[in-house]
Amino acid sequence: MSGIELYIDDIDGRLHAAVLRRGILTDLYVDALDQDACWGSVYLGKVLKIDKKLDAALIDLGGGVTGLLPAKYVYLQNSGEAADHSGIADLLKPGQMILVQVRAEAKRLSLHEQHKMPRLTMLVNLSGQYLTHSPVARQVTISSNIENEKVLKFTAKLKGKGGWLVQPNAEHASEEQMQTEANLLRAEWEQIQAVTETSGERPRLVRAGPNAALRALNDYSAARFDHIYAGSKHCLEIVMQWAARHEPPLAESKRLRLFRPEKPGQRLYDINDIYSELEMLEEQIVPLAGGGSIIIEPTHAVIMIDVNQGSATNIAAVNQEAAAETARQIRLRNLSGAILVDFIGMNQKSERIRLSDVMQQLLLGDHAAAEVHGFTRLGIIEITRKRRTATLSEKRKVYLGK
Repeated sequence: MSGIELYIDDIDGRLHAAVLRRGILTDLYVDALDQDACWGSVYLGKVLKIDKKLDAALIDLGGGVTGLLPAKYVYLQNSGEAADHSGIADLLKPGQMILVQVRAEAKRLSLHEQHKMPRLTMLVNLSGQYLTHSPVARQVTISSNIENEKVLKFTAKLKGKGGWLVQPNAEHASEEQMQTEANLLRAEWEQIQAVTETSGERPRLVRAGPNAALRALNDYSAARFDHIYAGSKHCLEIVMQWAARHEPPLAESKRLRLFRPEKPGQRLYDINDIYSELEMLEEQIVPLAGGGSIIIEPTHAVIMIDVNQGSATNIAAVNQEAAAETARQIRLRNLSGAILVDFIGMNQKSERIRLSDVMQQLLLGDHAAAEVHGFTRLGIIEITRKRRTATLSEKRKVYLGK
């Protein structure tokens, strides 16, 4: 038993997927109400404008949505390498139709500020449970954790058939499972190409990115949930469709359950006080059990997290507890970019190194690629986390004037 459970429900028109480890909320996936360009979505876009100052192209994605394609994310067909160039103007021309994928959702600031456009790439990635397929690339990469001889043998067959990444999940996969998934991903790419060829000069969405439930199922596919609870038949159907493709036995398993209220008005997220946890994520101050607290202050440039000792007396213990809660809050709030954490002062270099190592270990399982860069001269620890989807606060306040 992994001790991991997934709770999927529609709340206020938004799909939520909450991951609990032994009853504690540790990860959260949420869809925005009016998402324009979701992470992972594939578009047939039209080049609107070349911006030499940004060394990027503005891409019309259709429906009034514009994305930004930096020159370093312009890839040549069947190479998987960024195009060799002296500038974006050498690569793309206004009016040109290109296939792009959303690598980072738009950053929505406030009603009174210009919103940053979704970031795009021409290196399309199609992910399954064991494999990630990059059709325009050529390189085959194997996770360093893979030691299964059958998997390694199968991987050799992928060479010359586009780019592939063999994920850590594949360690316990059979050759048949690997082959089935490879065929599905190739078929998905063929469908994308077919839609593209019949779209003419009209920008459009070709393939929608994964919703909150699918992101959770994909990210935790190797962990094997003890139970998956669906708050509605709609949520159950999402899991059933995913299971039909990736884990057929799950559809008939007792691990998958449709929530049935025990009393009038009860909802799925009343279990384990998930609703209360969601409300706490709107608070700036997060109390720690030992008497300290952390204060989370997002700014336009960085996210500041300050550790307060409060009534606690053991500084080392407060810092350890704060490190664990900081890693948890980063995931739950989906914070990204530059994150600076100001722990309580440590005089010894060995203490700072130890805390930095602890922070790195706590973020190892993060699916959004977080990295700890150590301490600055001012004693503040630096963390960067790759942006995939919008932050939780952005999704909650979009166009609501909050």
